[in-house]
Amino acid sequence: MALKYTHECKGSESCHTKNHLCQIIVQRDLGRIKELVRDARYYCKNCGRAAHDMNNLCNPSKI
Repeated sequence: MALKYTHECKGSESCHTKNHLCQIIVQRDLGRIKELVRDARYYCKNCGRAAHDMNNLCNPSKI
């Protein structure tokens, strides 16, 4: 089953969504990063980062 959920942003340089992992990493909010990546279910096809919730990634795909 393919996910039909994508964003136009391509990573930290062009991402303007403050809840995306690429922006949280730029802010160096390590506590929040640890929360978001625990039990990751999705990865970003743009940057390869993984997160538990697909809403925290620019271009998510199920792991």
